[in-house]
Amino acid sequence: MTESGSRLDVTVADAEALATQILVSLGTPHAPAVEVARSLVLANVVGHESHGLVRLREYASFVERGRVIPDAAPRVISDRGAAVMIDGQHGWGQTAAHFAVGVAADRARELGAAVVTIRNCNHVGRIGEYVDELTRSGLVGIMWCNADPCVAPFGGAERMLGTNPFAVGVPTESEPVVVDFATASVAEGKLRVARASGTQAPPGAVVDRNGAATTDPNDFYNGGALLPFGAHKGYGLSLIVELIGGALSGGHPSVNADYIAGNGVVLIAIDPAFFVGADAFLADTTEATQKIAASRPAREGDRVLLPGDVERMQAQKNTATITMADAIWADVVALRDEKKATA
Repeated sequence: MTESGSRLDVTVADAEALATQILVSLGTPHAPAVEVARSLVLANVVGHESHGLVRLREYASFVERGRVIPDAAPRVISDRGAAVMIDGQHGWGQTAAHFAVGVAADRARELGAAVVTIRNCNHVGRIGEYVDELTRSGLVGIMWCNADPCVAPFGGAERMLGTNPFAVGVPTESEPVVVDFATASVAEGKLRVARASGTQAPPGAVVDRNGAATTDPNDFYNGGALLPFGAHKGYGLSLIVELIGGALSGGHPSVNADYIAGNGVVLIAIDPAFFVGADAFLADTTEATQKIAASRPAREGDRVLLPGDVERMQAQKNTATITMADAIWADVVALRDEKKATA
């Protein structure tokens, strides 16, 4: 590990080992601890520090408060072939989400398409990871989930919606197209990173407790709210994710009295082979994406990127080493030491 200013270079192996150690100390069996740790570190690898190791302190608090049952395993509770409901049983969200991906992929290959929901599901992390996994087996993946309220509706000042991410993965003959974004102006985890790094939130992303615009991430944690991206359009999409993610999963919309804290997940897998044939589908998606990527950029010397390209470029840089705020790494190490001391 080497220090570079206010950031640290950490090997991927060390990061995964430390995260696994902490998760095991929280009562997680080794195999799911490795699975969750790899998911968190992968977020760092692809450049989304907001969904990476910075989450471990929060995850530990979830266990301490009984929100996460670390040794719980997901199970199917309703099955109609192409429609499946999974109970995450309040275990780790990543474990439930990976389980859902496997179920959805199997059903889509058999039936052409499948819809899988997850209830009693904790934070699943970066949802682009799961749709990307589906594309690797030639399937289209669509995923969204609602979350704890922290976003004000368009024209409002109160926390009424989750960050409510939405992701789609589309296979091509080369790399897949993967769209993954929070319907909030920024993911809440990015404010967490900004606060730890001593930097500002982007303009137009946060209002304070009085509804006034601010760039201080602390204002969010002192009772403020995030704003939806794209004004009324982002608000509309966020509301749809809230309603369908919350109500269809059985976790309820986050402002409802019966809301089950966590992520109400909806995952759709589609097998192009059933509809137009895999080869025809891939030929179409490849031709279109190649033409778009080869189109004339607005500025000379730039190139047009496809969704997922930035993450792949980051991953190529971070094959063995990731860079993170030194305050975040120090907090993860401190968490490990605290768990050792109380073991």
